[in-house]
Amino acid sequence: MTHPVDIVVPIPARDEEEHIVSCLTSVLLAVDEAQRAGLVAHAQVAVAAHRCSDRTAALSRRILAQHPDVDAGVHEHLSVATVGEVRHTLIQHVTQSWPKNRRAAWVFSTDADSVVPADWITSVLAQAAVTGAAAVAGLVALRDWRAGPTARAEYDRIIARGLRPDGHDHVYAANFAVNLHAYRSVGGFPSVRVGEDAALLERLRLDGWLILPATTPVVHTSARMPGRARGGLGALLQHLEASPKSPSTPAVPGSIA
Repeated sequence: MTHPVDIVVPIPARDEEEHIVSCLTSVLLAVDEAQRAGLVAHAQVAVAAHRCSDRTAALSRRILAQHPDVDAGVHEHLSVATVGEVRHTLIQHVTQSWPKNRRAAWVFSTDADSVVPADWITSVLAQAAVTGAAAVAGLVALRDWRAGPTARAEYDRIIARGLRPDGHDHVYAANFAVNLHAYRSVGGFPSVRVGEDAALLERLRLDGWLILPATTPVVHTSARMPGRARGGLGALLQHLEASPKSPSTPAVPGSIA
């Protein structure tokens, strides 16, 4: 059996009162399962209620307060401009006192509009232990996308083009885990307006870290349009709805193909 690790789950949230409760509830369930399985020793969940004008911060504090066994915090008024900076700042803040060469620690990345499965952490850590991977890039499934059949078929084709027998060529910040030592060694999430997940994965790859493109577990994420990030998943879905037969359909955000 592998030794238990410490984990941090950074969650950027901007005006997410509609989704943050379900997100945090799912994350806390996954943390609980991993701790009961003996895979996680210490867990920290950090929410960035970034430039919010709704009840995101208050709701986050209410849910997190119900789990005193998890070290948690809600951070507001961050002086950052991009979601990549939000993620990185949260991770730095939570782990600043952790040893710089600490190898038994992981970052589990997800989004405030997403719901992770109960085995999210246990499955990822188990797969990483078997393969020796320093990062695990998982897949997402859409929630509540009321698309027409043509748009949905085109989206399915885009996803299918990135699938292969030994994994896939997609990466989503909503379902991404990385060893903290590897994360620190490449400078973490970069400050980019969109695609910070793919940029981090590329940094890890260029530095020689082993990346596992896992097909399970799958995180369910919002299909809202156009989405919060310009050029992100929501923008792709909106494009498919508007012109599903367009030959210039962009690749799915996060694709590294």
